[in-house]
Amino acid sequence: MTGRLLGVVLCGGRSARMGRDKSSLRRADGGTFLKHAIDRLGCLCDQVIISGDAKLPGIVSIADPVAHRGPVVGIAESLEYASEHDFAACFFTPVDVPELTVADLLSLKSAWLESNKTTLAISERMEPLVGIYPVTLLETIERLTESEDRSLFRYFKRDPAMIQTVAVDRTRCRNINTPEDLEDHGR
Repeated sequence: MTGRLLGVVLCGGRSARMGRDKSSLRRADGGTFLKHAIDRLGCLCDQVIISGDAKLPGIVSIADPVAHRGPVVGIAESLEYASEHDFAACFFTPVDVPELTVADLLSLKSAWLESNKTTLAISERMEPLVGIYPVTLLETIERLTESEDRSLFRYFKRDPAMIQTVAVDRTRCRNINTPEDLEDHGR
């Protein structure tokens, strides 16, 4: 069953190592990380929203109901929104992975369209924050938000048969977490 795809830019972290909100970081072309992430998903999705406190005019933003409990909380809230608005799945990307390309994301979407299975990027390791989650995972992800171990990486690693992975070059899955990372990114 294919259907409408909701793009979700994950912006719920504290940005403690960066020392400021990563969604407002500037790219070499002058745009923000947030605008770039929204535009990138907008090429492939029926709607794009923000998960977290970041705001952009005209874009729905869903705040985490409980702050700083990890990305699984934002993923659960986004899946709930998708379910309520008749989407088949959510396509997640973090705001702080600016090198992902539309071609990378198109590879994930194509794999998902063929199988309708949870589809995650894999670089040096599985990247559970770059992927497509069917809304049928909502109850499972909600249970995960209530557990002590809210790691999506460990959750999917326990049952690899429930996912499919698509290779993405590790340099394009690199997070920008510190001012030094940002400086290296600009080179």
